[in-house]
Amino acid sequence: MKKLIAAASLCFASISAQAVITVPEYDVKAGQKVAETVCAACHGLNGVSIVPAQPNLGGQNVRYLYKQLLNFKTGYRKNGIMQSQVAALTQQDMANVAGYYASQPVWGFASGNPATNQEASKLFLGGDKSRGIIPCAGCHDPEARGNEWAAFPRLGGQHAQYISTQLKLFRAAGREDDIASDDQKRVNDADKEGNKGMMQMVASRLSDRDIRILSDFISAVH
Repeated sequence: MKKLIAAASLCFASISAQAVITVPEYDVKAGQKVAETVCAACHGLNGVSIVPAQPNLGGQNVRYLYKQLLNFKTGYRKNGIMQSQVAALTQQDMANVAGYYASQPVWGFASGNPATNQEASKLFLGGDKSRGIIPCAGCHDPEARGNEWAAFPRLGGQHAQYISTQLKLFRAAGREDDIASDDQKRVNDADKEGNKGMMQMVASRLSDRDIRILSDFISAVH
């Protein structure tokens, strides 16, 4: 419990350091049309991706979705495919499609890895004080439902492969790894360019094994 309280305090500080994301009033039906023409091929019309490398979007919180689309649009979050997909979208289009996917049912859940679920659960819920790792649950909720107000994403049931990739991108940024191109790191958790965001700092302390077992575990949390 003390670890969760400490993590929650750090999480609150992270929230306080940035402005709350304001999503324009959106039209779900208009968002469905955007999804049909722009998004469905990778993310599914109902927000369930059949490709583990692509994230499920159904039931994700609307502030998070809108923020990510804005970040892709501005280039603050790097991904060639996503940046090309949002290039022609207006802010209203992005709000509409974010609202549409947020209105869809939450995706299904995997079974995780029984061999490592207990170990991963301890790391997710309690962190590892000896290595300075705070609990994931402090920001993302003990049931991995995220924090809609703060635009922290729902993680439970997300594809393990996608979670693993994002953690490695945050880790590369947090450790300031030498990389071939800037799309091999993720910096858009930071409030200001050049600062390290919460996810960069947390992921910088994770080993490959930590990332693997956490990703498997989170894909089954509900």
